[in-house]
Amino acid sequence: MNHTSLDQSSGAPQAPIVHIESDFEALLPKFMANRKKEVAAMREALAQRDFETIRKIAHGMKGAGGSYGFDLITTMGATMEQAAKSGAADPIRTELDALATYLERVQVVFD
Repeated sequence: MNHTSLDQSSGAPQAPIVHIESDFEALLPKFMANRKKEVAAMREALAQRDFETIRKIAHGMKGAGGSYGFDLITTMGATMEQAAKSGAADPIRTELDALATYLERVQVVFD
């Protein structure tokens, strides 16, 4: 079982918490590193207005997020994929900023 919840134990901004099956624990560092590389690649593609590259990366991210139990990554990937199909830079930029922050802040609990 996996789900995302928010840590409400302090007055600081709340870090998202994702529950992941313990079978994925050894794979998680590479998964997270790959998502961060994808953010950088999509930022570069956005600067070049290369929406096809963004669409491809976002499509893959959509699948990878769901496979590991990161539903928010799946949702963000889907949003960026659709925005790339229509050539809309602003929603992609917004999602990339949110995704970068999420990747830095997310706390993983292995079940």
